[in-house]
This record gives sequence, C-alpha cells and structure tokens, in this order.
Amino acid sequence: MKTANYLAFRGPQFAVLSEDQLQKLHLGALEVLRRTGIRFHHEEALEMLEAAGAFVSDGNLVRFPARLVDEALGAVPERVVMCDRDGDPAMYLEDQNVYFGTGSDCLNLLDHETGEARKFTRDDLVDAYRLCDALPNIHFVMSVGIPEDVDPKMTYDAQMALMLEHTTKPIVFVTDNLATCRRAIDMAAAVAGGHEALREQQHILLYSEPSSPLQQSETAIDKLLLMAENELPVVHSPGPLMGGTAPITIASGLVMSLAEILSALVVHQMRNPGAPFVFGAGLHHMDMKSTQICYGGPEFQLTKAAVAQLGRWYGMPTWGYAGCTDAKVMDEQAAAEAMLSVLMAKLTGANLIHDVGYMESGLTGSLEMIVLTDELVDMTNSLINGIEVSDETMMLDELDRVGPGGHFLNTDATMERFQDFWYPDLMSRDIRETWVERGATTMRDRLRDKVRQILAEHETASLAADRKERLEEILSEAAV
Repeated sequence: MKTANYLAFRGPQFAVLSEDQLQKLHLGALEVLRRTGIRFHHEEALEMLEAAGAFVSDGNLVRFPARLVDEALGAVPERVVMCDRDGDPAMYLEDQNVYFGTGSDCLNLLDHETGEARKFTRDDLVDAYRLCDALPNIHFVMSVGIPEDVDPKMTYDAQMALMLEHTTKPIVFVTDNLATCRRAIDMAAAVAGGHEALREQQHILLYSEPSSPLQQSETAIDKLLLMAENELPVVHSPGPLMGGTAPITIASGLVMSLAEILSALVVHQMRNPGAPFVFGAGLHHMDMKSTQICYGGPEFQLTKAAVAQLGRWYGMPTWGYAGCTDAKVMDEQAAAEAMLSVLMAKLTGANLIHDVGYMESGLTGSLEMIVLTDELVDMTNSLINGIEVSDETMMLDELDRVGPGGHFLNTDATMERFQDFWYPDLMSRDIRETWVERGATTMRDRLRDKVRQILAEHETASLAADRKERLEEILSEAAV
C-alpha cells in the first residue's frame, strides 16, 4: 500500500489525525470488510469479487480479505491531471493542490435579483455556467441545479450538454443511470475530438455514491465500471448522516465510509487496474433538533479534514466541500460558514472542493454565494502561502537605512512590494465617508452587482460548429 507524507504541507496547516489514528481507522475498515461485509446489488461485481477470492454469502453479501484491498491500493494512481475543454492542463490533483467548483442538482435557486427562492430553469443553468467560466477562483463546474423546464428524463443529458457548451473548465458530472452516464461520456468525447482524446485529456469526472450503510447499488456500480473501462476519473463518495445512515460518532462514521470507498475501489481496479479514482466522503451529522443535514457545523469541518488526510495517506487524489452553508439567504450566517469552509479546505489540502454555492443544506443554489466564495478563495490563497523568511524579506539593510524614528512610505522596497499584499474586489476597506459617497453598499449589493456585470459582459468561447451539432444529435437520440 502506498502511503504519503501527509504532514508535508506548505505554509499554515491543519491536521486532525495522527499517524496512529490513520492506521487505526484503516484497520477498523478492514475489519468491517472482513467481518460485516458490503452488500453488492450487482451480479457482475459479485462474480468478479468471488472469482478474486472474496467471500460471498446470503446472495449478495461480500466479505473481503485484506489482500484485495491492498492490491487495489497498490494499483490506483496517485495523481490525476484534468484538462479544460481545449485539452490544456487545468487541475493537477495531487499533493495539497486545492481547486474549487460548484455542487450539483439543487432543487431551488436563490434569485439574485429578487432574493426569493424559486425553481431552476434551463436559462439559469446557462447563467451559472457562464458565471463560473468567468470567475478565476472557480476551477471546475458541476451541474448546479435541476431545471424545471426540461423533461425529467432528459435532466442529466441537458445539464451535461449545457456545461460542455457554456464553460471551458473541467466538468464533474452526475447521472442517474448507466445510459445517461454513457451519453455523458459520448458528449464529452464529441467535444474532445473522440474517446481516445477524452481519455488523454481527462476533461470530465463522475461523482457517484454508495448506498449507506454498507451497500453498493446496481446503478452506482454500473457507472463505476463504465468509468473504469473508459479510464476516466470517478469519485465514489459516501454521503452518510451520523445518527441516521451512519453511527453517531465521527470515528465510526469514518470507518464505515472507508469500508464503502475501499470496497468500491476493489471492484473498480479489478475492471481496469490503474484507472483513475478520487478518494472522498461527505460525512455529515444530523441535527436532531431540525432533522437536517449540517453543512456549516464544526463537525463537518473535522470530517473533511480527516477525509483529506486519509486520502493522502492512501496515496490518492482527494475530494472535499466548501463555499456552502445551512443559511437560507445571503446573510451573516452564510458568509461566516462559507469563510470557515474555504479556510478549512485550504488548510487541509483536499484537491477537488465542490458544493460552492450551496445554501439551505444543499437544497438551494446561489450565484451570489459562488461569487462570494471566489473572493474568499482569493483571500485564502495569500494566507496559505505562509510567510517567507529569508535575507531578502527580513530587509536588514532597509531597517538600517531608515533607522529609528524614520518611515518606510516612500522607500524603493515599499514601492516595489506593496502590491504583494492581497487587495479585495468586493470587500470594502473605505473610510465611512468614502463608503457613503460610493453608495453605502452592503456586501449583498456588491455580490448582486458582480453577478449582473458578469452575466452582461462574459461570453464563453464558442464550441466548434461540428462538435455542437454532435451534442445536439446525442440529445435528440436520447429524447426518442
């Protein structure tokens, strides 16, 4: 098994687990796989596992010898390089490189013009993808919302086609079955210039989930095996609720999530050893007062930190969460929870950070929250760089030249370096009088105006006509 130097951070760092704890959690997951097992609702996977030496009983209950897990961990690649729509490298999923993107499939949109929650439309999705295409600190795009004005059987096909057309950034996609997953791959291949070009460029990544607790559905394994066959990256991320679909403690929830991830990894690597796989889990707890999932709680930040460490310890790219909130509107709670999540994502170093723009515990999406998170990521970029201590930055000669009682306002060094500090785009540092003269705007005002500006001015690079035509053909075939 490959293990990484999980404490090799650059700049400030946050580590929640010791080496002994990482090992103990891993051994706990191996014991769950050996003793309790995972139910696989997939005949082909059961046949593959039994032939490889797993123990199958009670029809579909699979118990795993540790060697199967070790073999899978030894085969999975340590890095994934995802390209943009043009085939240029855009995200290096390795080490503590952190990239941010949206979430998927919100039911409602918090309208930036009215402040009211309403259903998504197809045009809203186009706006969201164009917005993300313009923002420099949003690095990849997920589907964001479910459009009400699209035939439900075409939802995932429509999302994929619109993402491919309206952003050049890498795409993380979701689908509801094997057929839509295959069509998503075909659409991406049409844009990339063929399936072989897509395999080389790794422009898309599938998000899927096990069925907690301790089950793998037929649909999820169908898609997992298809991605392995095509040698395209996938994250198979548990999303259990502690106290609901997972035990109530964080440690036990982590053990269960590990068992689910590792059991999927075994089958994935059996199908195609070396196929790219991203390690992730969204382990939340249920707020027993509201019976809601918690995106903003400190416990979720701890589980994200633990998952990031575990993924690096196993030697795989990692998956995380940020820019999301339990708040219902763009208020102080939304900003505070977004800031905490972005900061923790940076400090813990997961590679792919999704759910930017989520509000109301993932039920509602917000373009303003996406813009806010873009600013927060930019801010924390400076923080995570840490402090350079060198002869050049200690500036002993500068101190000696100015001496006691002098000032540094107009020195050459100050003129050369003052722009090294971070300057906000949306956050105001004006004195009150200047702020009032400029309209006394709130952060919410400035977020809304930034959304308006981008949607009025930004145009995504156009798809070649023949590739757009092929997308439309695939959609037409799916609608039959």
